Amino acid sequence: MRVKENIRLILADVDGTLLDSQKNVMPVTREEIGYLREQGILFGIASGRSPYAVRHLVHEWGIADATDLIMGFNGAAVLDCRTGEMTSVLAMDGRALTEMQENFRDFQFNLGIYDEETYHVLYQDERSEKTALLNRFSLVVDGLKGYETQQLPKALLTAEPEELDRITAHYEAMPAPVYYRMFRSAGDRSECVNPELTKSRGIAIMAEKLGLDKEEIMTFGDMMNDYEMIRDYVGVAMGNADERVKAVSRYTAPSNDEDGIGIFLREYIRKEPSDE
Repeated sequence: MRVKENIRLILADVDGTLLDSQKNVMPVTREEIGYLREQGILFGIASGRSPYAVRHLVHEWGIADATDLIMGFNGAAVLDCRTGEMTSVLAMDGRALTEMQENFRDFQFNLGIYDEETYHVLYQDERSEKTALLNRFSLVVDGLKGYETQQLPKALLTAEPEELDRITAHYEAMPAPVYYRMFRSAGDRSECVNPELTKSRGIAIMAEKLGLDKEEIMTFGDMMNDYEMIRDYVGVAMGNADERVKAVSRYTAPSNDEDGIGIFLREYIRKEPSDE
């Protein structure tokens, strides 16, 4: 693999990228992330998940000691694991919750928001229970009352995949919402954030603090919420990535179920062919 970049920071999306289908970090990936520190290269997470959840989950994934930064909520918050400092970026106006419910009143869906280590929803269902469990958070069923007047990192809209297809088509055909931007992150869920927010914007603010140029930052991702960070930095699309993400990536790695990040880093950083 012929490369020209001098990489100083590597950022990975979580679901469908860092984690395999069983929600684990595969062995080669875990080993190569650990090797980055020996080379003086920072490693971080760039996820739609809550940074409060990820800071606990990295211990379960076996990469806590090698994780320097956690960018959560699709760029809306950055946790520096070395200092404990949390920085917020481009929060979403809580009036978006009312706007969403009006926009999608003819569809069946649930809305949820993260408040530190709790997950608040319109109503309890299997998806909300799973989301809370996945993040190791408490589930709070409160109809999201009171959050319309607050600033929020993001909202999560969930529905049956077929219903979400219809919601997505409706969203794409209607005038742009005032208070939020929505993009699909899985078959049954979409992320709703500040209209100006992308993972790329969050990384740009992080890079300025760290004194890094774009060509010194490598990003791994698979879904459309990763699109801008794959396009704007040294982007690596996973083998299982959306074809639109692959189209703007500089490199392609094997899939998340093939130890993709680890195999790519072994060849890219160590410059050794993988035996896997």
